[in-house]
Amino acid sequence: MRAVAARIDAMRGNTFFRIVLIILMLLAPLLALYTISYRVSTDVLKQEVRSLKMKDLSFLAQDINTNLENIATLAVLLSDDLEIQNLRHLDLIPNAYERNEEQLRVIERLRLLNVAGRWDTHYAIYVPDTNIVVSTTGKVTYNMKELAETFTPVWETRRVRVLDYMEERMVRHFVKPETKSRDLARASLIVEASFPKDALVKHLDDLKRGGQGDPFLFRPTGEWLANRTADRARIERIVRDELMPNPAPVARDAVVRLDGTQYLITVVPVPALGWQLVDYVPLEEMMRPIVRSRNLFYASVALLLALSVVAGHWLYRNVQRPIAALIRGVQRLRAGDYSTRIRETPRNEFAFLFLKFNQMAEEIEELIGKVYAEQLRTREANLKWLQSQINPHFLYNCFALIRSLTRLGKTDSVLRLTTHLGKYYRYTTRIERQIVTLGEELELIKSYLEIQNMHIPSLSYRIDVPEPMRALEIPRLLLQPIVENAVVHGIEPSGRDGTVRIAGEQTGGLNIVTVEDDGVGMSAERLRALRAELEHPSGDDAGCALRNIRERLVLQFGEEARLEFDSRENGGTTVRVVWPNRKEA
Repeated sequence: MRAVAARIDAMRGNTFFRIVLIILMLLAPLLALYTISYRVSTDVLKQEVRSLKMKDLSFLAQDINTNLENIATLAVLLSDDLEIQNLRHLDLIPNAYERNEEQLRVIERLRLLNVAGRWDTHYAIYVPDTNIVVSTTGKVTYNMKELAETFTPVWETRRVRVLDYMEERMVRHFVKPETKSRDLARASLIVEASFPKDALVKHLDDLKRGGQGDPFLFRPTGEWLANRTADRARIERIVRDELMPNPAPVARDAVVRLDGTQYLITVVPVPALGWQLVDYVPLEEMMRPIVRSRNLFYASVALLLALSVVAGHWLYRNVQRPIAALIRGVQRLRAGDYSTRIRETPRNEFAFLFLKFNQMAEEIEELIGKVYAEQLRTREANLKWLQSQINPHFLYNCFALIRSLTRLGKTDSVLRLTTHLGKYYRYTTRIERQIVTLGEELELIKSYLEIQNMHIPSLSYRIDVPEPMRALEIPRLLLQPIVENAVVHGIEPSGRDGTVRIAGEQTGGLNIVTVEDDGVGMSAERLRALRAELEHPSGDDAGCALRNIRERLVLQFGEEARLEFDSRENGGTTVRVVWPNRKEA
C-alpha cells in the first residue's frame, strides 16, 4: 500500500514536467519545420546571390573585353590602312608641305577614332623605315630605343605623356607584320594604343555603387587595381591568401572566412586584358534580414515556451498539488492512518474540500476507535477461550504419564516429572499475561520434552533459536502443541530413536520457527487433508490443536501469519510457524 501511494505521489510530482514535455512536443515540429524552411531559404538566397554576382561580373567583364577587342581591332585596321601605309614612303614626297599635310590627315583620322571610342583612347603610329611617329597625344619624338624598352604585346600599365602632363595608361603595341615583334627596327609599322587606367577604375566604381561588393581587377602576377573607395588591406589579404594560390583564369566563386566573417568571392576572367575581375561580398550582410527574422521567431517561441511553463506551473500549483494532497490523504485513510489531516490551506475552492475531508477523517477516526476497542475485547475473550481448549489436552496426557510411572515405581522420575509439571502449570495458569517471550515458551517446551523423555527414553531434542529471536513476543502455548504432536504422533509411533529439532530464523521481514521430527511422517493424502482442515474447518476434533494455533496466529499477527507443513522423504514431518517481523508483535 505504501509503495502504491509513493508511486502515485511520484506520478503527481511529475505532472508539471509532463505538461512541459507536452508543450515541447507541440513546439518541436514547428521548430523543425521552421528550421528546415530557414535552411532552404538561406541556401536559395546564397545560390541566388552567387548567381547574380556572377552575372554582374560577367556582364562587366564582357563589356571591358568588348571595348578592348574593339581597340585591338581598330589598331590592326590602322596598320593595314593604305594612307597610313603611305607613311612608310613619306620621304619620297619632295615637298615638305605635302609631307606635313599627309601626317595631319593621319592625325585627324586618329583623333576621330579617339572621339568615337568610349574611353579616351590614344593611338601612336611608329614608322621605323622613315623614323616618323604620328600620335594623338601631342608631339612625340621618335626614339627606337625608348620604344623597345616600353614595347608590350599585351596590356600593361605605363606612365605616358598626354599633352603637357604624365598619365598612367594601359598600353599595348601591335606590330606589322607580327613576325617582327622581336625586331622592331625592321617592322613596317608599329601601332601603339592606350587608354587611361582610370577608365577601368570608373567601371569598378559604377559596379560598387550598384551593390554591396568591393570589386577590383587582379593580375596573376600579383598586381591589382581597385575602386576608389576599396578596403585595400582586405583586398591585399584576399589576393595573397585566396587568389595567388589559384590564379587560373576561369570563372569561379568560393566562400571564405576572414576575421570571423564569411565572404563570397567571385572571379571572372577578362581574356582581352589578361586580368581577372574579382568581387567579394559579406554573406552575413546579405543574410541579415533573414537572420533577424529567424532570431525574432526563436525569441517568440522562447517567450511562448516561458509563458506556457508559467501557466503549467500555475495549474500544477493551484490544481494538481491540491488534488495530489487529497489523494495522499485518501491513501493514508485506506492504509489505516485515521489520524491523517490535510494541513494545506489553498486560497481557492479546495480549501472547502480540505475542510470537509478533515471533518470526515475525524469522524472516521472516532468511529474506528470505538470499533477497534470492541474488537480488542472480543479478541481477548477468544484468546482465553482458545487457550482453555489447549491446556486440558496437555494436562490429561501428563496425568496419564504420572500414573504409568507410579505403577512402575519410578519415584525419582515422578519427582522430576512433577517438578517440570509444576513449572508448566505455573506457566499456563497465569492467564492475566497472555503474551510471553519466545524464550519463555522455549523453557516450557524444554520442561515438556523432559517429561516426554521420561516416557520415551529414546527421545532426544535440540533447540537452535538465536538469542535476538528469544525476545520476540508471542501468544502463550503457541509452539507447545506442535512439539507435542511431533512426539506423540511422530516419534512415539515409530518405535525407534527419534529427535525433535526446534530452529528459528529471521529472513525477508518474517520470523520463522521450525519444528522437525524424524518420526513416521504423513502421507500425501493426509497432508492435503490437514491443510484443507486448517483452511476450511469441518468442526471435527481432528486437527483441533493446530487449527487453534493458526487462529491464534491470525488473531495476533494478522493474515500474513500462517502454518506450513511438509513431509520429509526419509520420514518425519516439518512444521513452520511464520509471522511478520513487527515491533508491535
